[in-house]
Amino acid sequence: MNIKSASIILALLGFFYPQISFAQKNPKEITEGTLTFTVRTLSNSTGYSPKHVLSIWIKDEAGNFIVSKKVMAASRKKHLVKWVASSAYNTTSATTGATLNTHQTHTITWDGRNADGALVEDGIYQVWVEYSSENSANGQPAGPSTSIPFHKGPVTDHITPANLTYFQDMILDWVPMGVGVKESPAVNPDIVIYPNPFAENTNIKFSLDVKSQVQACIINFEGRKQKSAINEICQPGTYSFEWDGTDENGKRLKAGIYLLQLTINGKSFYRKLILR
Repeated sequence: MNIKSASIILALLGFFYPQISFAQKNPKEITEGTLTFTVRTLSNSTGYSPKHVLSIWIKDEAGNFIVSKKVMAASRKKHLVKWVASSAYNTTSATTGATLNTHQTHTITWDGRNADGALVEDGIYQVWVEYSSENSANGQPAGPSTSIPFHKGPVTDHITPANLTYFQDMILDWVPMGVGVKESPAVNPDIVIYPNPFAENTNIKFSLDVKSQVQACIINFEGRKQKSAINEICQPGTYSFEWDGTDENGKRLKAGIYLLQLTINGKSFYRKLILR
């Protein structure tokens, strides 16, 4: 049997028996881990302020609802108009309670599971926060809201978004199972990136306890290098550099999520960078 005949037979088999697959499909990665998100809300001085209802929930990159994590509203849930449109009032797995009397700091955790309790695939997700001090479902303006994108996957993700008018002191950490937020104390560069997300420039700072061979570059999620920053032997101390969202040729990269790859004496550390 020649190659042409074999190809025809395989094609016919696929036509008459579509359940037979001759193509090897790559399975989706599913990493277990924990997301921790903290935010402090500030009053917008409208309606019933400082009283307000509040929701924090998770969506995927396409905008599909994943799970609610905190809903403080009781009988006034309908005024969280964005959360209602996304969740259809689904409070499974959420901390729930009555209308809040004062603004405060909130911390939620997420175990990477949807409202049905199933682990979701790795990829880009969003934490959403919304509050309202008005009857937003009855013709009054919707309350303040914001969203923070992050990458659920095998790499630790630490994001400190810039303060907004009504949402401040935000910290987001995605930590894969078996990995700490801070790496081994033998090599702890104490990486700080600010602002992140950013539109123009971001400052990347790290520290060294001992003389080290250091390589720093920006890569995309396919692992392709976009821009080199450092490749030298550095003495103990604190170092910083800026990235303006351009590649090696000075061309502006499209908005999206990139990774800082910092390699110290052969050990690599990763942090997410969100270019707007």
